[in-house]
Amino acid sequence: MSWRHGMGLVYGRSLREQLRSRTFKIVTTLLLLLSVAAVVVPRLISSGPTTYTLVTVGRAPVTLTTSVTAAARAGGYRTAYVQRSSEAGVREAVQHGDATVGLAGNRMYVAERNAGAFPGIVAQSLVRLETARALAGFGLTAEQVASLASIRPPEQVIVAAAQNQSRANVGYAVGLVLYLALLFSGQIIAMAVATEKATRISEVLLAVLRPSQVLVGTVLSVATVTLIQLIVLSVPMLVGASVTGSSWLPALAAPDVALALTWFVLGFGLFAFLYAAGGALVDKVTEAGAAVLPVTALIIGGYLLGVVVVLGNPGSALSVAASIFPLTAPLTMPIRWGTGDVPTYQLLLALVLTAVAGLGCIWLASTVYRRALVITGHRVRPRELLRRRPTPGGRRSG
Repeated sequence: MSWRHGMGLVYGRSLREQLRSRTFKIVTTLLLLLSVAAVVVPRLISSGPTTYTLVTVGRAPVTLTTSVTAAARAGGYRTAYVQRSSEAGVREAVQHGDATVGLAGNRMYVAERNAGAFPGIVAQSLVRLETARALAGFGLTAEQVASLASIRPPEQVIVAAAQNQSRANVGYAVGLVLYLALLFSGQIIAMAVATEKATRISEVLLAVLRPSQVLVGTVLSVATVTLIQLIVLSVPMLVGASVTGSSWLPALAAPDVALALTWFVLGFGLFAFLYAAGGALVDKVTEAGAAVLPVTALIIGGYLLGVVVVLGNPGSALSVAASIFPLTAPLTMPIRWGTGDVPTYQLLLALVLTAVAGLGCIWLASTVYRRALVITGHRVRPRELLRRRPTPGGRRSG
C-alpha cells in the first residue's frame, strides 16, 4: 500500500466520523447563525443616519438652523429643531432625552450620552455667527465677512502605520484567524489522537500503516473540518459586505492573498502536529487538554508578540526575530509584512524555516506517536520516549 493511499484511508475515516458528530453540527450551525447575525444586526440597529435635536427658547434663528444643518449634513447627520417657552423647559427637554442640545441665552445644555459631535457643531455655528456680526459692526462689508468665513482649515491627510492598508488588513486577519483556528482545532486534534490511543484503534492502524500516514490523515481531516467551518462563517459576511458595499472589504491583490494562504497553511500544519504529539502522550482522553498546554501557551505568546511588539514597532530587533523564528513566524510575520517594512530576504527566510520546521514537526509527532503507543497505564514522560524502544508488533506497559 502506497503512503498516499494509506494516509487517504485514515483521512476518509476520520473525516466521516467528524462530519457525522453532533459537535460538528452544533458548532457549524452556531457559526452560520453568528455570521448571518453579524451582517443583519448592524443594519437593523443603524437603519439610517443619526439624528440630533436642538431645542431653543422660542423659535431658533434661521441663520443658526441653516448653519447647523449644513455642518451636520457634511458630517453625515440629520438635524431636528424643537422649541420651549423657557430655559427650564429647554433643560427638561435635554434631561428627558427629547433633545440632544439645548440653547437658552448664554447657556448650552448637552445630553450626558449620545451627544456625539453635535454640541461642537452647534458651538462652532454660534461662534461663526457671532464673529460675523462683530465683524459687520466693525465696518466690514457683507462680502468681506463672507470672504473671511470661507477660509477653510488645512486639508487633513490621515497617515497610517501601514504603507498599504489593504495589505495590513490581510496581515492582521491571517494572524487572528490562524490564532483562533489553532486554539479551537488544536484541542480537537489532540483529543482525536488521544481517543485513537485509548481505544486501541491506533494499534490496529499501525499494524498496516506508518505512524506518519495515521497522523497526517488525522490532522488533514481536522483541517478540512476547520476549513468548512471557516467558509460557513465567512461566506455570509463576505456576501453581505459585497451587496451592501461595506468599506471593510478592501480590494486585494492576488499575491497578497496567496501569501496569506501560504502562511495560514504553514502555521496550521506546524502547530497541528505539535498538538498531535501532545495528544499521543496521554493515557486518558480527559488529560489531552493539560498535555497540549505548552503548545497553547506558545501560540498565545506568539500572537501577543504580534499584536503588542510587532504591531507597535515592526522594525525593532525583537519584532524581526519573532517574525523569522519558525515557532512564532506564522503569527507575527503576516502582521509585520502587512506594515510593508519587511525585506524580501527576511520574508523568504521565514517561509523556508517555517516549512522546514513543519516537516520536522511531522517527523517528531510520528516518532512520539509510535513510541508513546506502547506506554499505557499513565501519562508518558519525555524521558520514557528516549529510553523505550518498541519492537514491531510488540507492546510494553508502563
